[in-house]
Amino acid sequence: MLKHLKVLLVEDCEEDGRLMLRELERAGFQPEHLRVEEAAEMRRALEGEPWDIILCDYRLPRFSAPGALELLQETGLDIPFVVVSGQISEELAVAAMRSGASDYLMKGQLARLAPVVERDLREAEERRSQRRAHDAVHRAKVEWQAVSDAVADLILVTDAERVITRGNRRALEYFPGGYEALQGRKIEEVLFGYNQPTEKAARFLEGMQSEVEEDLSFPNLKGWYNVASFPIACEGTQRAGFVFIIKDVSKRREVEEEKRTSDRELLTLYAVAFGLQYIQGPEKMMKDLLFQLHNMLQMEFSWIHLFERGRLKLQASLGLAPPFEKAMGSLARTTGWAALTLAGRPFVGNKPDDRFPAKAQGAAVEMGLCSWCSVPLKIGPEVIGVMTVGTCAERSYNVRDIFLLSSIAGQLAVLIENYNLYDKMKEKAEELYRSKEELKANLQQVKRANLELGRLNTVKNNFIGIASHELKTPITSILGGVEFLLKYSNIEMTPEQRTIFVSVYEGTVQLRRLVEDLLSISRLEAQGPLHQKKASNLMFLCKEAYELFTLPLSERRIQVRIAGDTDPVPVDEAFVVMAVRNLLENGIKFTPDGGEVFLTGRVMKRAEIKAITPTVRQFYHGFPHGLAAAKRYYLLQVRDTGIGIPADERVRIFDKFYGVGDIAHHSSGDTAFMSKGSGLGLSIVRGIMDVHEGAVWVEGDGQGSVFSLLFPIGEG
Repeated sequence: MLKHLKVLLVEDCEEDGRLMLRELERAGFQPEHLRVEEAAEMRRALEGEPWDIILCDYRLPRFSAPGALELLQETGLDIPFVVVSGQISEELAVAAMRSGASDYLMKGQLARLAPVVERDLREAEERRSQRRAHDAVHRAKVEWQAVSDAVADLILVTDAERVITRGNRRALEYFPGGYEALQGRKIEEVLFGYNQPTEKAARFLEGMQSEVEEDLSFPNLKGWYNVASFPIACEGTQRAGFVFIIKDVSKRREVEEEKRTSDRELLTLYAVAFGLQYIQGPEKMMKDLLFQLHNMLQMEFSWIHLFERGRLKLQASLGLAPPFEKAMGSLARTTGWAALTLAGRPFVGNKPDDRFPAKAQGAAVEMGLCSWCSVPLKIGPEVIGVMTVGTCAERSYNVRDIFLLSSIAGQLAVLIENYNLYDKMKEKAEELYRSKEELKANLQQVKRANLELGRLNTVKNNFIGIASHELKTPITSILGGVEFLLKYSNIEMTPEQRTIFVSVYEGTVQLRRLVEDLLSISRLEAQGPLHQKKASNLMFLCKEAYELFTLPLSERRIQVRIAGDTDPVPVDEAFVVMAVRNLLENGIKFTPDGGEVFLTGRVMKRAEIKAITPTVRQFYHGFPHGLAAAKRYYLLQVRDTGIGIPADERVRIFDKFYGVGDIAHHSSGDTAFMSKGSGLGLSIVRGIMDVHEGAVWVEGDGQGSVFSLLFPIGEG
């Protein structure tokens, strides 16, 4: 079977290259080759693909074997390099071998080429295998060192005589001085110094016991440790040394001790809490508490003071001598004991001192009181009393003791306060019962008032409807007659007469609009759910509303542009035309002659509602709550180039009968729309949007106003 061989020929003679390849083929190789003549070509070849061997002529017109060998060494590749030259001195050949060439031979001795190639390939493979093995060993050492350094335990490695040879990073942290302080010293010397190891520690150090169950302490180390040792065996059962693992368990022991202390404290708190019941009354409750303290904390003396009418009075005691109890019975706020209590902080002592009243101090000494601790009874920042415990023996009350007593005092203070509140609750309960009866009577009055208001509202709506219908006929007659006289009769009038007729016409128009607005308000207030909704093109309805203003707009030279999406929207068409008409009239009224009004509409997805929420919440506090749930909405906007609306009045303009500014500002034109409105138009628009479960709001930047109507489309 032919052996594949990739050959890089550094040769300027193509014929010599073919001779070398033919010789390799005779030896059973299947050579794949590339011939180069210059350094740049050789560099590209080495960078491009891997090669098994390099056959190089010693001298080339623009290159040489030493140069090629130097170039190969720069790349760091391990490729056999054989010099094949027609004529070379022995000194040059030896120099090439010293520089790193694998071998050299003459072109007249190509019969040696195949054996040389086979030998060089074999040696190259051996070198690669050795490097791989060396790298693997080095990587394993690095990995194991990293593992031992990452372990939280102390690891010490010794020889068979227990002399330390290595330690991990954790061990170096516990033994300052680095390896110099550990290497070459016996492990017992490092751990125990000049002290004699205990029997169990000695068995562990000699490797006779792999793990010591009990925790040990070492003179040269602080804390407690759990230890284990393992022999290092080589060549069967022969011991080459030991591995000692030392685990620092100081924190664990601290936690265990803390747990035992906490268990005792919790047991005390549980016993006290279980025994405290405020329904027994304050005196019985305090006596039971002192009895529990004596049993659980081994106290000989205890007493409780509470503030009453500005004095600190003794409420309960246990173990006190009568003289001491009498001396501590009632203390003024000016005494040292009361002042310390009011400070709201615990205070302790190892003997009766000046903090006690003079008579109580002597009685305490006779009674045998030695160490004592007082903790305040507090409800929030308010101090209601103090609890004191004492013993006949000398004792130092630490932070934990004070914390435990303060916790018990806190429970007692809460129970005393609860008992006081219980008495007050009974009084309040009686007051609440009386208030409940009064409220019941008031509710009956409110119910009757609501019924009367409903009846009056119905009467009002009926009156408005009847009055409006009755007024529409004479208003229409007056308006028609005045309009005929002004525009079509061709009667000659003086300027004063025309002014009077124009004033009558404008007043009648305003009166008609007021009647229509009242009818609209009445209809909206009486309107329940909309039953006349149908899918409508809002752009078509906008054009229908616009046609009502064609003649007045021609006089004002105001352009109205209507453009937008034509998607069907479920609405009450009459209501929508009314809303658009009111907004269009509003925009025309506040836009100067020659201005523009734009009506646009587009479909919105529900995700886009979030972007407009901050603006709309100025008009609807709970927005989007109250807005009909839908996947799509239709946004209809009426934009004008008028005088705009002040920011502080934009929310109020939707209230009934509210008008912005004086009458002079209610038209910026010279003809038509000159009167101030009733103040109902925008409130009607809001009512229309409410029955559609939509929203209406206004924005502006000083260059006009933008009224927005948001209609829910549905699940489409």
